[in-house]
Amino acid sequence: MEPISRVWFWRARPVAQPRARLLCFPYAGANAMVFRTWPGHLPPDVEVIAAQLPGRGTRIREAPITRMEPLVEALGQALRPSSVPFVLFGHSMGGLVAFMLCRWLRARSWPAPLHLVISGRRAPQISDSFPPASELTDAYILSRLRRYGGTPESIFAEPELLGMILPIFRADFELLGSYRYVSAEPLNVPLTALGGREDDLVQPAQIEVWREHTRAPFTLRMFDGGHFFLHTAEADVLRAIGQALEGVSALPPASQHDPSRR
Repeated sequence: MEPISRVWFWRARPVAQPRARLLCFPYAGANAMVFRTWPGHLPPDVEVIAAQLPGRGTRIREAPITRMEPLVEALGQALRPSSVPFVLFGHSMGGLVAFMLCRWLRARSWPAPLHLVISGRRAPQISDSFPPASELTDAYILSRLRRYGGTPESIFAEPELLGMILPIFRADFELLGSYRYVSAEPLNVPLTALGGREDDLVQPAQIEVWREHTRAPFTLRMFDGGHFFLHTAEADVLRAIGQALEGVSALPPASQHDPSRR
């Protein structure tokens, strides 16, 4: 049995013997269920596994993690080395998490992803504009959510719902605001960066800079839509991800997936 934690990772459609896995990391405030429809756009032998972070979904009673390092450490330990080839995907905050996890895996000589797909996220050396944790007021968070455009307007009129989601967003914004980029050698992993043509939060030039983080092939793809183009252009986005999974059938070389290497 594969050692991936069922607490930290939710399977959208369990596959007995997957040819490959797509590991997905959600955007700020979201839970694993935002990827529930994705298996329908991918081959049946590709297993979609989504990260379920503390403080949301089935882990709503747990305290959220507000720093990148302990979050990535927990995710990495929950994955463990696996013999199944995998691709990492992350949107917005999830893109930064996927990138840092890729670095974490490299530092331990654990299996590298066959591809890293970053969506709707500026390159990590371009800092976020989040204020210190003490200034993450309800009013600030609500204004930020309205700017993102991904929250239905009806939610803002429901105090009980706001009371449930505001702490999650506050924790995620604190995580993003506290992140400090540290320079390191580029990855040896193919990297595809995705962006929305109407996204006024992340500019194409800020996405294109991701090419500096890989020695392998880099691809920039733009889609119609705003910051949440991964939903409004879901089929097109998954076609692009499917291209990263094409031809995956064999295991990585033994030297790349030996679980005994730490």
